[in-house]
Amino acid sequence: MNKDKTNLDRLGELKNKFDEFLVLAEEHIHSKPWLVVILMHEYYRNLYPIDPYIPFKDGLSHTERISLILDKNIEILKNTEYLGSYFSQTTDLAKLADEKLANYKSKTKGKTQKVYDSLWKKFDIDNYLKEAKEIILERFLNSEFDFSTLKNKVLLDLGSGSGRYTIALALLSEAKKVYGVDLGEESIKRGKEIAKKAGVSNIEFKVADVLKLPFEDNFFDFIFCNGVLHHTDDMEKGIKELFRVLKPKARSYLYLYADGGLFWYARKKAPLLMKKIPQEYSMAILDLIGMPKNRFLFVDNWYVPKERHTSREFLEDYLKKAGFSEIKKITSGRSTDLDNYAVANIPEAKIIWGDGEHRYLLRK
Repeated sequence: MNKDKTNLDRLGELKNKFDEFLVLAEEHIHSKPWLVVILMHEYYRNLYPIDPYIPFKDGLSHTERISLILDKNIEILKNTEYLGSYFSQTTDLAKLADEKLANYKSKTKGKTQKVYDSLWKKFDIDNYLKEAKEIILERFLNSEFDFSTLKNKVLLDLGSGSGRYTIALALLSEAKKVYGVDLGEESIKRGKEIAKKAGVSNIEFKVADVLKLPFEDNFFDFIFCNGVLHHTDDMEKGIKELFRVLKPKARSYLYLYADGGLFWYARKKAPLLMKKIPQEYSMAILDLIGMPKNRFLFVDNWYVPKERHTSREFLEDYLKKAGFSEIKKITSGRSTDLDNYAVANIPEAKIIWGDGEHRYLLRK
């Protein structure tokens, strides 16, 4: 049988099984929202190549593991008739989130930055900065990029959130100045507070739209843009703005979501269900089961209002049209990165991770 056809058949089979799980979860979302949160969390974590908290069974392939967790989730949802509930309607759930979970309360509706505002608050400062520096160094491990070239230069963290990468870039590069821009006022405020506590003075945070930057053409020596533009109304316009404010011959790091496979299929469909559970409630449940605070990669997908997925072919073609003279795809040393597996010689890689993730080092 043709290998591509076999892969398509397997992908279709697993998609159908995930769809069955979603239908059953929908039936329980009002009465047992806590169960839906936990089971969805279990499926998401199994979509990653590795998870340090899961005792993966020896001999199981990646697709067999994913199929198994879906079978177990479906079985659980089909056998809940003896489990009671304190909920009857969505309004009951919203009321509980509002009245009983005040510590998790946040105004999250309608804006991506509001979702992240509530997530950034969960980090303690030391781990917040230490991890950010480690991530950046690992991201550039295989790119031959030398941070010493940024000494006394002007840098931009495009879509900075609460500034963990902005501050990390300032500490790693000895830059003249690092700007952090984001639309979230609370995130920018928190970034300023953390920078002050960390004693980092070569930073300037601005509340600004990444699609309409308040900077002149050819202003920055380096731009860092990590997981931002796929959450905007116009990813292409964001790339054009990045190109506009980058100096000629200067370089930029760009990370965007990819497409294809079970991983990105789940990220398209699950939010339609999970948005029916208040974000405060989901975060509380995940806290109660002991999920580490830096593993909010599930929650952001469930609640951001926009998330665009793009194929590698489309993105690289657009980057060329945008005018970049050098487009280099990079992979990192982080074991959880999809690209470490999507580009590896794993027969099931395309089925699970599609195009992996888009991490590029660009030159204007």
